[in-house]
Amino acid sequence: MSNAGLTPRAQFRGVLVFLLLLGLFNGAYQVEKRLSGRLLDLPYTRLAASGAAILAHLLLPIPVERRDSITLASGRTAVVIRGGCNGLEALFLMAAGILAYPTSWHCRGRAILIYLPILFALNLLRIVMLLYVMAEHPVYIRIFHDQIAQGILVAFVFGFWVHYVHTAQR
Repeated sequence: MSNAGLTPRAQFRGVLVFLLLLGLFNGAYQVEKRLSGRLLDLPYTRLAASGAAILAHLLLPIPVERRDSITLASGRTAVVIRGGCNGLEALFLMAAGILAYPTSWHCRGRAILIYLPILFALNLLRIVMLLYVMAEHPVYIRIFHDQIAQGILVAFVFGFWVHYVHTAQR
C-alpha cells in the first residue's frame, strides 16, 4: 500500500493512532515507574546496564566495572542508568510508529522483532559512549548526553521507521 494511496482521513487516523499509542505506552510507563518500577523500569534498566557493561568491556580502552545493578564506572567516573536514560522511550516511539502504520499484522510483528532489538543494541552503545566521554572528556558530557547521543538515537528511530514504511509498501 503506497502512502499516496492513503486518503487524508486514513493518514489522519494513522497519526492519531500513533499519538494515542505513544501516549499510552509512555503514560503506563510513567505510572509504573512512580508506583514501584519493579515490573518494567528496573528490570529493563538492569538489562540495559548488564548489556552495556559487556559491550564496554569489549569496546572501551579504559577499565569498566559495575558498581551496582544500574551503575557503570571507570575510576572515579560513573554513569547511573535511570528511567528516561535507559532507551525505553525510543522503543516506545518505534513500536507506536510500527503499530500505527496501516499494513498487515505479520509485517508489523516482523518489524517489531527486527527493529526493537537493533534499537536496544544502539542504546547500549550510547550508554557505553556516555561512559567513555564522561571518563575521558568530561567537559563534553553535557552536550554529548543531552543532544548528540539522544539525537542520534531519535534519528535511527526515524530512519528505521522510514525503512519500515518503504518495506511495508512493497
